[in-house]
Amino acid sequence: MEQSLLSFISTLRQHDVRISTSETLDALNAAAVVGYADQSLLRQSLAATLTKTHADKERFERCFELFFNARGESAQSTSPQDKSAPSPAAGEFSLPDAVASDPDVAAAMDAPLVRAATEGRPSTLAVAIQEAADEMQLEGIRFNTQKGIYRRRLAEAAGIGQLDKAIEALKAIESDSLEGPIEWLEQRRHELDMAARDAVEHQLLLNANAAGRSIQQQALRNTRLSALEHYHLKQLPPLIRALAKKLATRHRQRRRIDRRGKLDMAKTLRRNIAYGGVPFHTYWKQKRRDQPKLYVLCDVSGSVSTYARFLLLFLYSMSEVMPRIRSFVFTSQVFEVSELFDRNPAEQAVEIVNQRWARGSSDYGSSFKQFADEHRGRIDRNTTVIILGDGRANSADPGLEDLRDIYHRAKLLLWFNPEPRSHWNTGDSEIRRYQSACHYVAECNSLAKLERLLDRLLTILR
Repeated sequence: MEQSLLSFISTLRQHDVRISTSETLDALNAAAVVGYADQSLLRQSLAATLTKTHADKERFERCFELFFNARGESAQSTSPQDKSAPSPAAGEFSLPDAVASDPDVAAAMDAPLVRAATEGRPSTLAVAIQEAADEMQLEGIRFNTQKGIYRRRLAEAAGIGQLDKAIEALKAIESDSLEGPIEWLEQRRHELDMAARDAVEHQLLLNANAAGRSIQQQALRNTRLSALEHYHLKQLPPLIRALAKKLATRHRQRRRIDRRGKLDMAKTLRRNIAYGGVPFHTYWKQKRRDQPKLYVLCDVSGSVSTYARFLLLFLYSMSEVMPRIRSFVFTSQVFEVSELFDRNPAEQAVEIVNQRWARGSSDYGSSFKQFADEHRGRIDRNTTVIILGDGRANSADPGLEDLRDIYHRAKLLLWFNPEPRSHWNTGDSEIRRYQSACHYVAECNSLAKLERLLDRLLTILR
């Protein structure tokens, strides 16, 4: 039963219920105290130890019912038999003495599952299905097309082959008197097969939503943002928040207790001369580490505005691990939008940016000149600058000299290009020239690529 509980906790995690190791141990201890016989008491105990929010409780209730039904542990489905068929009673199955003494028949009828069925112990079938499901890790089923193979494997693991051998042994005798026993065994075989089917379908129902959501999220992460329909774009903010939270957790620095720093010996001796050099008062010094600065400059012209929207949303969703962000958007002029994100939730601020400035064609030359003139004095060796744009200057001045000025002043100048590499340096693209004035230029047209780039950036900034 402990293994079943661990499988249940794994299922809850698949359904986005966050459960720590300590909470898992609490659940195991609670189950050991209350036992597994009373389903209602077990449900309440596990809910108290494994859920924290109202949404968690809803997922828990749904998963609990489906999970334990799938293993035949629910009070509503303790028997694997078809509800329309009565349970076989002991003594209903009998063989003529001459047939029962046949060595092949005797060996087949002596199999544990066959013997349990003929002795009127139908619960043995339920136990066999449950044990087989635990052993073969039925939780692996994800798709409707897998039902057949999982059903067959589960039935075989439960011992359906024992019933098959018994039926074959009786059919080999070719006696009219054995039609009843053969039909009786075939009915038990059908019940076991149906129990395997029910267990697989319950487990598929339990896993399907989580698997489908996982597949969809994986597809959304790896698909170019420009290729997504409006319906899918509306699904991205929750996914971005989840990815940002994962990155924030990975890069969150543990707080350490810093005693006092390094003893400032010279100052301590000077200040304690009046006490004969006895250090009644100690003085300490610490090396101060300047907080890194991050400037983000996004092209919001029609061709790349979608990418700028989600880059800003991603960055501001990681505010707890990101350094102070100053964000700017441009088409032909540069506008700082940092205050918008300070005053409004990230999603709302992004919408305001789109409505106000996401129009027109981009002028990189005048935008880089304005940005350099206004901020070159603040950009130093502790500053990282991220530029998001396709590098298409529309046959105008690319502003390369101003970009090089920023490059020489900043610690890092990164360029995220939403266009596929195959489109770089075609038409009016100046990305090759811009590469000479950047520390790193990367293709960035999906959430997966953006996640990897920000992961590397946070590793550098730590």
